[in-house]
Amino acid sequence: MTDATAKIEDVVVRETKAFEAKDKANVADLIVHVARKSGRNPLAIGREMVRYRLGKQGLSPAEYVQYGLYDTDRYTREERDAFIAAAMHGKIVWGCMDMSWWEVANDKWLSSVFLAGDDTPQPETLAVIDRSPRAFQGTHRIDGPAGLRDFLTGGVDFPLFCKFNNGRWSLGATVITGAEAGHVHLKGQDPMSYDAFFEEIVGDNVFLIQRFVENHSFLKQYTPNTATVRMVNMWREDGLWSPHAVLKLPSSQNVADNFWRSGNLLCQLDVETGEVLTVVGRDGPDLVRHDAHPETGRRILGERLPHWEAVRALNERVAALHYPVRYSTQDIAITEAGPVEIEFNFGGAFELPQIAGGRGFLTREVREFFRSYGSKIV
Repeated sequence: MTDATAKIEDVVVRETKAFEAKDKANVADLIVHVARKSGRNPLAIGREMVRYRLGKQGLSPAEYVQYGLYDTDRYTREERDAFIAAAMHGKIVWGCMDMSWWEVANDKWLSSVFLAGDDTPQPETLAVIDRSPRAFQGTHRIDGPAGLRDFLTGGVDFPLFCKFNNGRWSLGATVITGAEAGHVHLKGQDPMSYDAFFEEIVGDNVFLIQRFVENHSFLKQYTPNTATVRMVNMWREDGLWSPHAVLKLPSSQNVADNFWRSGNLLCQLDVETGEVLTVVGRDGPDLVRHDAHPETGRRILGERLPHWEAVRALNERVAALHYPVRYSTQDIAITEAGPVEIEFNFGGAFELPQIAGGRGFLTREVREFFRSYGSKIV
């Protein structure tokens, strides 16, 4: 295939490759790194990596290093064995799900319609970009560059948030800051023609255009980009249990808050009070704890997030709306007016609480939860 006929990769393809590359560090380099840092024998480190990789936890060498499992003084054996690989998610959680609810969460436009029926506060979807024949009830549909130009130059207010309708890991997240007849302006990028936007951003995918969600002034101290609280939810016989809450803080350079993006932070929160207990970033293969927000130098440890009772109430209500999904997570923004439901997730990453809190996800209580639904893995 010549350069002239080669298909341009859209942002979803590009960012999927970047996400998948994050845990593909050279194993030999990781062993050398850990040996120098810990003073342990490289062969012993290698054997331990293999044990965690082949065991029930399925941890990759990169995850083994990330969680510091080589540090024999940091964890007991039981504590180390509570860590679980991101790749084990589906094998563990699908057994406690009503899979017929998958598309209610996975199709973000459909999810927004479902939530709107309960008056859930959520970002307003102004348009859908889709070149297929699909119709979207009550939502403006854009099927090509000309339609996008007309929409963006027709008096809409900026900024706008553009998100992949069927995505995860914030793939394809883009902020549109302005537009003119020949170009669309994206945060952190050069002006782009409308044809290029469809080639390099949209591709064959469906995207939503939403009003940008502005952070509460407390969070604006740390980032101009939308931060969210990740709530982890499990339906047990005695009701809803939310064992973890994690603040996802994007850097000033990232329009999305997922931790795989360089410079973003995770903060463990007290579930009852919303107090910030940790601030965690990344330095190469290692996790790093900060005493203050590293980009601004501002204090954040010990602070309490605003509207916390309302955040918890919104989380409980949306979890109840999706009760057949027994294990789920939610991403909730906090604005001056209160919490806003950004996304309900069918399942949800184990690694975020592990990174933020420095403890394994598979505690005795969590194992009991999944075993109650027949899991043989945990």
